[in-house]
Amino acid sequence: MFQSIIENSPFGVWVVDERGSVVFRNKSAENLLPSDVVDGIGSHISELLPALSVIEGNLCIKSLGIGELENIIALPKGEESRRFCEVILSKFEDAEGRKYNIVNLNEVTSRVQAWQALRDQEERWNLALEGSQIGVFESDLRTGTGVASDAWFQLLGICESDGRNSDDEWRARIHPDDRTTVEALDAECIEGRIEKSEAKFRMRVGDDSWRWMRSILRVTERDDEGRAVRLLGTMIDITPLESALELAKARKVGLEMLLANAPVAMAVLALDGTFLLLNDSCYSLFGYPRGQLEQKKFWKLSNTETLKNVRDEVERLLASEIKASRIEQRYTKPGGEVIDIAIRLSVVQRPVRTETRLIIQMVDITEKKRLEALKDDFVATVSHELRTPLASIHGALRLLTGAIGDGASEQVKKLLDLAGRNSVRLGEVVKDLLDFQKLTAGHFAVEMARVEVVELVEQTILDNEPFSEKFQVSVVLDGANPPVYINADAQRLKQVITNLLSNASKFSTAGGTVDVCIEVSGSSCKVSVSNDGPGISQEFGTRIFQPFSQQADHLTRSREGTGLGLAISKELVESMGGDIGYESTPNIRTTFWVRLPIFNE
Repeated sequence: MFQSIIENSPFGVWVVDERGSVVFRNKSAENLLPSDVVDGIGSHISELLPALSVIEGNLCIKSLGIGELENIIALPKGEESRRFCEVILSKFEDAEGRKYNIVNLNEVTSRVQAWQALRDQEERWNLALEGSQIGVFESDLRTGTGVASDAWFQLLGICESDGRNSDDEWRARIHPDDRTTVEALDAECIEGRIEKSEAKFRMRVGDDSWRWMRSILRVTERDDEGRAVRLLGTMIDITPLESALELAKARKVGLEMLLANAPVAMAVLALDGTFLLLNDSCYSLFGYPRGQLEQKKFWKLSNTETLKNVRDEVERLLASEIKASRIEQRYTKPGGEVIDIAIRLSVVQRPVRTETRLIIQMVDITEKKRLEALKDDFVATVSHELRTPLASIHGALRLLTGAIGDGASEQVKKLLDLAGRNSVRLGEVVKDLLDFQKLTAGHFAVEMARVEVVELVEQTILDNEPFSEKFQVSVVLDGANPPVYINADAQRLKQVITNLLSNASKFSTAGGTVDVCIEVSGSSCKVSVSNDGPGISQEFGTRIFQPFSQQADHLTRSREGTGLGLAISKELVESMGGDIGYESTPNIRTTFWVRLPIFNE
């Protein structure tokens, strides 16, 4: 009867004596034999199933300990994939008093594989959470207990989380000032008034440090009466973000203080010109009551596009690598008053165009413009008033010199020569002042034509030969140059070359040589004038083309000049579509050059 039960059992059954030898097995056990074993009767059980052993007549199991499954062993590998069985041990004694162990094997391969897949998925999930520093927690509201991922505990500086109640840890570590607010938000979610609870709070990490956390919590299960019974949530450390926000707030406060205390009008604008931040000086400058400029567009003040040129300048800055610019603009206040404003623009670009910001500084230069206009009028008036008397004086001196002739004493000749030279010098000063006044007023026009530059330079060198001989300097044109035709105003180009030659002669070493070179490169022609001498200091180089600029007094006091020559030359060359510049190594070599376009038929 007993044997019949074993034989018909769906499980694999093995009968083993006290020594461990297999004395019987059923048909189902045949499928669990290793592939190289035919029958198994008489074999030791540990040879067939290595996870089983016999100790003092009793069978013992070395279980794999797979999850909630108990007494799980792996069958010896055959040609097929690995298989697993659940082992149930029992004992019986026959009529003659012999004791046997009964081994029941229930194949659970599919259950073990499912558990392993679940475990692998959980490990990957935990690894992902740890890598992203996202802690996951679950709370059972019926029991008041909570469980959490390793990453959640690690956020709190807890390495060993076994047996810890995450709900208790949260209550023990949250900052007292934050707990009431967070629990109120959670209660709203638990009662179903909001879908989720999102909160920001401080948690004690380790023993003494506080870090900012952000959690999102949802109800995942409710009972039949709609009461929440289970919560699921995530928590992340946002301390770096909070630190960055605090720093940004501090910088904003600092910027606001800077703007408020600035002696000039300053503002921060959005890319469309909307005022985002401004100081009190802006209101008085633009003629608006305090509080009425916010959200207005800078280039549409007074309900007109008075400052539209500023918008065009912003677009130019955005399209170039230049990040700052200065422009002058006329502005009409709401009351009708017209003022001149100097505007300094800076662009702070961001990857997202709408986040780009404009920083502007503005100064009322109306009075400065008025004084400059008065100065220009004064210079023009004085120059015109001096021009005719000077011409008369110069002519009278020449007539007087001719009338006296050789009969005059040496002292009289010296006085006449001195008066003549100074009348010429004063005439040149007046001429420079008039030219500069015309240029700056925009009343100066150049007459562009086809000009043969080699012949013009040669003639200019000859015309200036007496001047260079006065400083014991010779002027040499390098090499034999074929004719070169450029597009220029011949009279004004000669004026520029004359200025460069006179400067080179004045500042050359006595007995030195001024070298003139004509080069053609591509579509332009370059005329260079080089000399030895003291050269140009780095400080003077930054303002050399500005009006009335001269180097240190001890270098220029003995030299004639108004400090306008290079400023006039620059305006003339640029009016002809060219450019002017210099290279200088102090006390070695200085070269000034002019570059103008080749004439095209």
